[in-house]
Amino acid sequence: MPRLTEQLIRKRAEHNDGVLPDLEEVALHQQELEKIESLEACCRHIQILLLQNNIIPKMEGLNKLRELSYLNLALNNISMIEGIDQCESLKKLDLTVNFVGVEALEESIYNLKANMALEDLYLLGNPCTDWPGCRAYVVAHLPQIKQLDGKLIIPNERILARRQLPKLTEDLERAIEESRIKKAAEAGIPVSEGAYTKESRNEMYLEMAEQKEEKDKNERRRMGTEPKEPRVTPGVLNARGEIRQCNEGKYSFEIDDTTFPDKIVFELGVPKYLDTSALDVDVNPLYVRVIVKDKVTQLKLPSEVQVDASKVQRSRTTGCLRIDMPLVDARLVRGGKAPAQQEIEPLKPAKDGSRGAVPKASVSVRDIYHDRKKVTKEKPVDLLRAVKTTRTSADDDDDEVPPLDNRS
Repeated sequence: MPRLTEQLIRKRAEHNDGVLPDLEEVALHQQELEKIESLEACCRHIQILLLQNNIIPKMEGLNKLRELSYLNLALNNISMIEGIDQCESLKKLDLTVNFVGVEALEESIYNLKANMALEDLYLLGNPCTDWPGCRAYVVAHLPQIKQLDGKLIIPNERILARRQLPKLTEDLERAIEESRIKKAAEAGIPVSEGAYTKESRNEMYLEMAEQKEEKDKNERRRMGTEPKEPRVTPGVLNARGEIRQCNEGKYSFEIDDTTFPDKIVFELGVPKYLDTSALDVDVNPLYVRVIVKDKVTQLKLPSEVQVDASKVQRSRTTGCLRIDMPLVDARLVRGGKAPAQQEIEPLKPAKDGSRGAVPKASVSVRDIYHDRKKVTKEKPVDLLRAVKTTRTSADDDDDEVPPLDNRS
């Protein structure tokens, strides 16, 4: 249910540009209010206060409103008139259709004797008006009022009421006793559906408040002003208990584990002009997690890294986020070739027949064993022989070859 706050009062004071210190009139009807508050603190000069058609059960928070002249509390759940004895300027009080019964009538009228400026009083629709002597009792005790329930009080009526006051007091005591007996007899009996009681009014107004809130919510949603519910940040592990891998912000990223043999480099392309305070970086031995404006980017690392030696930087030109994460075991080289081993020559027997020195390093066993079935014999290499050729005299004269010309 809504509360009577300064914000609500300022909203209802649009006719005064939202200014509260010099506010003289405010309408707070049909707001489903349950308590009168905040008025004494911010509206000391209020003169007309309209609080009808709410579910206020008690008159409170009004005593410091010395300039209040008209108070409308019709259609509420008030069962006793109280809390306004210091409102010295009050002239009109409307309590139509409330729950002031005969049990509280005597004390309620006594609380109004201090309001000497009161001229107009409305009690119509309260349970106390079911008692026939209610009007005469009120007129006899409150000589300052001039009108009751919209009907002018003439002098003859006032004189007659004063004469009947002792008898009215006795009748009131009997009416109170009868009312208590009746309530005791009705205790435990369910109230008939549609009966006008405090409980039924509360239920009705709660339902109305829910409908109003739903209507306002739909209107805000249509206008695009509905506040979004706070987003729940996903945890580190997914439903299967594995490290979650996600990029909710759709940022470009790169994870490099090959360029540097001793570390892993992670780069995330966050917006250039994003404040660094909006970034939340968490480096774990097995994963890296970055939260950018409630959007999570989390990746599982290919190798275990050193958290305490990791370094987080951000580029001043591009705004890119860079995280250098040294490996726990830097000797492991990922994706590269193993280092070349030194070639070791086989042992050779000493020329003098001695056993020779004991080798200090490891010995290669290459070409020691040959399997005749698997190893083919080496084929002899045929060497080219030089062939010497000679020319005969018969080869000198050839009919087909023309003779050479001798030029001198």
